[in-house]
Amino acid sequence: MSKFIPVPEQPTAEWLTAVLQAGGHLPQGEVTAVEVVQSAAFNSHTSFLQLHYSSTAPLSCPARMVLKQNRAEEWAKVAGAEEVKFYQLIATLPDHPAITVPCYAAAYDEMSGASYLLLQDMSATHVEAVPRDVQIAMREGVPSKLVIGAVVDTLAQLHAYWWEHPLLSRATFPVGFWSRNAERFALYLARRQNSWARLSAQHQDWFPAELRTLYENLFAHLHGHWERYLWPRFQAQAKLTLIHGDAYFANFLTPKEGATGRTYLIDWQSPGFGLGAYDLVNLCATFWSSAQRNQLDREMSILQRYHHGLLRHGVTGYGWEDLLTDYRSGLIFWLLMPVQDGADGAAKSYWWPKLQCLVTAYQEWECERLLEIKA
Repeated sequence: MSKFIPVPEQPTAEWLTAVLQAGGHLPQGEVTAVEVVQSAAFNSHTSFLQLHYSSTAPLSCPARMVLKQNRAEEWAKVAGAEEVKFYQLIATLPDHPAITVPCYAAAYDEMSGASYLLLQDMSATHVEAVPRDVQIAMREGVPSKLVIGAVVDTLAQLHAYWWEHPLLSRATFPVGFWSRNAERFALYLARRQNSWARLSAQHQDWFPAELRTLYENLFAHLHGHWERYLWPRFQAQAKLTLIHGDAYFANFLTPKEGATGRTYLIDWQSPGFGLGAYDLVNLCATFWSSAQRNQLDREMSILQRYHHGLLRHGVTGYGWEDLLTDYRSGLIFWLLMPVQDGADGAAKSYWWPKLQCLVTAYQEWECERLLEIKA
């Protein structure tokens, strides 16, 4: 999409002029001034920009943008590179659904690992479906039915477009990052078992015995689940799609109350090909209690709407029972994430409520039957 032009310590009018001209967004004129406000984003360096142009610049030039740059940690460099790759790729796909915020520049420097995105600032018209702090605290974390519908429709449209897409076979993004072959799965299993050993040892004085048994049973049967269910899917690359990997409500921007417009999915730092239901589990089960999921049959309604959305957008050969089985498999996968979070040093106030939500969903959906764990 654009060549990498090193970002000054503070973005300047000259830098923005060069970047916008290089991307074809400023055919004449120049940026004369820029006002910068830093955000409190935790996974990137993000700034809100107010641009001022010379009189010769087109009136259509965007006045407000978001500049997103990677943090210095290695994981952040990798995440930034993946997000740039995603935006560069969809810029070459004219039929890609408009479920991402308009992007004016996406660039990565292989030598330094630095990356940046220039995105349209949607804050005047859009808000997070659920603010991140509200979502994590699990207070008032359920948006309106209208917002939920828009989010689910966006996810279904995305997954339907990428369903068994030809780019699956070109390794554009990881296919089954942990599940694609026996070697990768062995690494995954060893990593999660190590995390579980560290977490359970650190919290052995209070961690409930029944949950300890649940996790030990899960680990004992996880390889069998991969061998029976995941490996054949990834080997055949069947019924796979591009998943976001972090599809919390906080990563969806929806129109403000009373406004109209598209719903956007942001923070594309970990895309990969996998089971679409993994994104649904992330959406429904990681920060919702059983009461929140089941009130007004909310969780089942989301799954039904998603499945109808896939069919409406052209997906065939994927039945309702297929989705329910994939959802259970997604619960098994996500149940290990709070363990990893806790072992990596996340605060108990973050990983423990998340674990409780996922354990409850895992039990209610009888995932042990999919793992073939006998009572």
